[in-house]
Amino acid sequence: MPAPPNLPAALFLHAGSRPDEPWLFRAEGWDWRWHSWGEIAREVLARAESLSAYAAGSRVTFAYEPRPEAIVFDLAIQAAGLVAEPRSGPPFETSPSGLGGEGAGGAVVIRNGETVELSATDLIALADKVQEMIQPSGERQIIVLGGSLEDPDERAMLSWATLAGTAVVLEPNPALRVAAVAWVRPTVFHGTAAELAALKSCVERERSGWLRRSPRLPFRRLRTILVAGYEALAEKERAFWEGRGVRVARI
Repeated sequence: MPAPPNLPAALFLHAGSRPDEPWLFRAEGWDWRWHSWGEIAREVLARAESLSAYAAGSRVTFAYEPRPEAIVFDLAIQAAGLVAEPRSGPPFETSPSGLGGEGAGGAVVIRNGETVELSATDLIALADKVQEMIQPSGERQIIVLGGSLEDPDERAMLSWATLAGTAVVLEPNPALRVAAVAWVRPTVFHGTAAELAALKSCVERERSGWLRRSPRLPFRRLRTILVAGYEALAEKERAFWEGRGVRVARI
């Protein structure tokens, strides 16, 4: 089967083959709510139709928060042949900008203080690069996301999750992200060296408690860690994770 040409196409492929499988998860109090591939695909199609008045290739700026509705809109913009330009913080709003172009879809990130526009092909390439770093597993991949889509790393991880069919848990509060990772027990973690240090403390507590005889993998299934600022990571920190069967790489 040929690779999908863009991320909305990948979404529709997943929705066609496994429409009822959960994709996006979010916490509501003490409960986790989920949205299936089929549900998200239907919402993306509906929102894409509402964007038909925008010129092909235009940027659509909107306030982004890590929640399913915002991811739906981000993908709908791309599905409509427009360029998603997320900006952090509420309220949720949209505005067209730019002169328009080919209309193949894409997204904007902020890299080294400069606005960079990524094409649909660029986003698929980002996803493929992340996939090359992921330690394979016989189970479905799971990740916790919660950063801004302006950030190239966060954009790369969401692109990979969309293409690969990874289950995505959304935690919008940065202060709770490491705790969410410890609770969710993902197969992949991505974050800063400081977040990784906090996660290490969670792993050490886990191994000293009633789970000390559990399988070697941290949280029983964490296999890959992708670190921003990999060069700043001390050798002993890398050894801690690699000694537990976890692949550590730079995102």
